[in-house]
Amino acid sequence: MRRSVYILGLLAIALGTKAQGIDPEFSLYNYQPLTINPALAGNSEAKWSLNLSAREQNYVISQPYRSGVASFDINLPINAWAGNIWGFGFNVVNDDQGDVRLVNRSYNVTFSVGQYLDPRQQHSLSVGFQGGLGQRAIDYTSVYWDNQWVGEGFALYLPSGENLPTDVKSYFDLSTGIQYSFDGDLADITMGYGMFHANTPDHSLYIDSANFDLDRRHTIHFNMEHRLRKDNLFAMRPSFLITRQGKTNNVIFGNDFVFYFNEPTRTTGKRKEYSMSLGLFHRWQKDVIGSIMFNLAGFSIGSSYDVSVGNINKLNGYQGAWEVFVGYKAGFRKGSNSRYMPHKKGRL
Repeated sequence: MRRSVYILGLLAIALGTKAQGIDPEFSLYNYQPLTINPALAGNSEAKWSLNLSAREQNYVISQPYRSGVASFDINLPINAWAGNIWGFGFNVVNDDQGDVRLVNRSYNVTFSVGQYLDPRQQHSLSVGFQGGLGQRAIDYTSVYWDNQWVGEGFALYLPSGENLPTDVKSYFDLSTGIQYSFDGDLADITMGYGMFHANTPDHSLYIDSANFDLDRRHTIHFNMEHRLRKDNLFAMRPSFLITRQGKTNNVIFGNDFVFYFNEPTRTTGKRKEYSMSLGLFHRWQKDVIGSIMFNLAGFSIGSSYDVSVGNINKLNGYQGAWEVFVGYKAGFRKGSNSRYMPHKKGRL
């Protein structure tokens, strides 16, 4: 009985006026840039990159929530004007929520364009645009109804007697963003703002879907890599991500401690980077997050685990959330020659 009440409650939340849908949030957010800002497409120390993330959130009452994202982005060899930066990306996001299989899925194409702001090409500014197709679906076969109660339990083979709305809703989605980057000798900084679902698309499963638009998601992000001195084999990467969607706020902040096993060559790029990072982050008033990541000549693999804090531990038995990441950066190397032009990104 508790399970049926939970499922019906989840269905009410999914279709109700108070919840217009919340995007999945990944703990290893720095490794999925297209989900935090479209302007980050192609703005990395690689010719192109492929990133895969999978997440299972166990601190729910019943079926775990599972989310995944696959993304590809590339720095385009376009020289429309001096000091230009062009990027293109594609990503797929899937979010599977609970017993009733409330699934949100989106397919997005991203384009960015930027410009260096100074002769030394240390400062750059980029804007990005993202468009895609979104789908929201629900599986009614897992839902129990009053007409299926037979005295000792629910008989799912009986007709529900309900006039159920559609089980799949498709919509067109638009997003945009802007970001600033600084590439210094001892510190690299990236910060920006993104706005997702700018057109607030209708994603409701109701037959009458008036006033059931998907809320805009606003993101503010900051990331820095800092070395205490030149050629030091230790670096710190403090970062934070602030998101607001509807009435839901999320704040993640912390630091990755990076240890370099092999320093890459700055001129030829023949010697690749091998490094390990240990991260400690906090999702404000929700989780403490620990992570580990290995970079092996452009190939990255890592994982994180969220330890929930607060009263929810009494319901989930102190279970947390696992997240796994696998990625590859082609032509990845740090230093003055890392951006596949004699010195900076923007040209091959």
